Amino acid sequence: MLIKPPHIAFTLLILSWLLDYSFPQFRFIQGNLRYIGILIFVAGLSMTFYSFYLFKKNKTPILPGQKPTFMVIEGMYKFTRNPMYLGVATALLGVSVYIGNFLALFSPLIFFLVMNFIYIPFEERLMTKLFGSKYLEYKKKVRRWI
Repeated sequence: MLIKPPHIAFTLLILSWLLDYSFPQFRFIQGNLRYIGILIFVAGLSMTFYSFYLFKKNKTPILPGQKPTFMVIEGMYKFTRNPMYLGVATALLGVSVYIGNFLALFSPLIFFLVMNFIYIPFEERLMTKLFGSKYLEYKKKVRRWI
């Protein structure tokens, strides 16, 4: 894959701030309610970094396009096949809530759509090729997102 998910997420994060700056009339969350976004952001980052830890612990590459050497099925991977992407999408949602601008909500949506229709299918084909029936059984038991 040419563009890595972290670069996509960072670009969308900047886009959220730019949209808010350019279109302040679309702000719909005001005051202290915006701070819920910080909690959502921290939850998303926690999910992502814990998933990174599990990959490091099992000495398997993290970035898409690299050949996995181990199939991680512990921790969050018991509940979602893509906790890193789910964590990043959640973190982007948290930023959107904190910003409070309706247009910023496009960032987590775009990230979700790109991951769901471009990156994840590629990764699922690779995992099936590398791990065969073990991955297919896991895929039957654990949902793609939540």
